[in-house]
Amino acid sequence: MSAPHWTDAYYGALYLDSVADLLTPRLSAIEAGIVETLLALRPGGRVLDVACGHGRHALPLAARGCAVVGLDRSRDYLARAAAAARAEPLSGGAATWVRGDLRSLPFPDGAFDAAFSWYSSLFVFDDATNERCLAEAARVVRRGGRVLVQHGNPLQLAVEPEASAARTLPDGSRVEERSSWDMAQGVDRCHRRLVRPDGAVLAATAELRYYSRSEWEGLAARTGLRLAALTSTPGAAGGSLSGPGPEAPDVVALLEKST
Repeated sequence: MSAPHWTDAYYGALYLDSVADLLTPRLSAIEAGIVETLLALRPGGRVLDVACGHGRHALPLAARGCAVVGLDRSRDYLARAAAAARAEPLSGGAATWVRGDLRSLPFPDGAFDAAFSWYSSLFVFDDATNERCLAEAARVVRRGGRVLVQHGNPLQLAVEPEASAARTLPDGSRVEERSSWDMAQGVDRCHRRLVRPDGAVLAATAELRYYSRSEWEGLAARTGLRLAALTSTPGAAGGSLSGPGPEAPDVVALLEKST
């Protein structure tokens, strides 16, 4: 595994413990349904969940009959995913968990029918490395397969580039977050602080790259993909593949690999 990265501190207990009550089974099932529809997945389909976290999308897809491989850098997240998979039947599907690096996926060319990355997890590096990550996702998908990437909406962030929020969790912990949108670089810098009831503090800063439509078109072309649609979670859930405006909470890019 490669050298330490800011994601090690941010995407651990700090992130998961501060949003666990928001990432409900219902929300995960809705998002997994969007992934299933946009990727045109069928029972037995081979799908890669890139940066799968604790498996909240991989497991519903496996329960629908897909053969899912979840890849993540975090040992703890993968252990949680494996434990969750053991706790509930997958109804004919399968879920496998692999520890690996987004920049060099440990799979052969064309190993999957489709791949997806949800919640800003693919683009956590500089632009050249982000492009490399997308190229890796494209490489391991078969010809004619699809790749799906979801991240924050730069148009929405441009409306309110500076934001802060705080809330108290069910266990009494306090979460505080400040975010700043760098329009010139297309980077959202989010500082999150979690104060537990015993006074213990976890804190880290994320730097997430969000791409515009024109940037997505260039990314797709350079990585052997075609931008088939740019939508949002609400748009896709409603059957619309039209481009998201500033009111949309996120961007969902659907890409296709040439046959």
